[in-house]
Amino acid sequence: MLLLPSLIIGFILNQSSTTQAATDRSADSYYLNDSDTWTHYFYNKRTVKSHNAYIWNLKHTKRQHNLNNYKSTDWYVYSFYNKKKDGHTYKYYKVTNYNRSIVGMVYSKYLTISTTEPITSFADDSNYLNYIKTAQSQKLARGIMKMFPNAPLSLEASKFIASRAANNPADQTTYKEVINFSKVAYQTTVSQWGTTQSKLNKFQSKLNKIGYTQEKINSLHGYKLGLVVYDLSEDSFGGQIVSIHIGLVK
Repeated sequence: MLLLPSLIIGFILNQSSTTQAATDRSADSYYLNDSDTWTHYFYNKRTVKSHNAYIWNLKHTKRQHNLNNYKSTDWYVYSFYNKKKDGHTYKYYKVTNYNRSIVGMVYSKYLTISTTEPITSFADDSNYLNYIKTAQSQKLARGIMKMFPNAPLSLEASKFIASRAANNPADQTTYKEVINFSKVAYQTTVSQWGTTQSKLNKFQSKLNKIGYTQEKINSLHGYKLGLVVYDLSEDSFGGQIVSIHIGLVK
């Protein structure tokens, strides 16, 4: 068995998936500037559809943006506001994008929380690949896949690379070769905040430093890609985590 440095990238940042209810503007300002209290959401394709869905100013007096123009944006809920009208209560989320260039209120049903399906819920490679290609929470995973063009995504390899066995490849008999990059398993590799592209750039930079340039990666053949990504998305325990496991096996 050939054992090379580990290609596992993993760090977990637990966050509460419950937004804070701000009772005054000073509290709102605190939560807006404390990203640890933010919860990751996306545009809700099922509820918005083709009609207008506005982002209002924080006083709820002026329309600022239309969500239909921000279908790929990552939104972060930092507080909420309950509006009572005609005997009904409507919840509005107070949101921002990652660099706080947009701040406002959105009707809660127009957003959906970022979630990642557990790796054990998929039936086969095709099922898992379709999920990676289409799920809103898997933008980072799609970018990482493109970095390994000659390694097809494998469900079994993904289960393996996310398991404890991947940390001790010498003790397993499933694969003859396991390539691990344990030295890139640092929090600085894929930061908690930032655009998908900025995270990919940081990841590639770390790979370059240990000799795995894009040219080197492109020269690798016969491997399968194991990949599991939680990019500030809710897991089965209800917490929003950042956790990336990636490996090449054969």
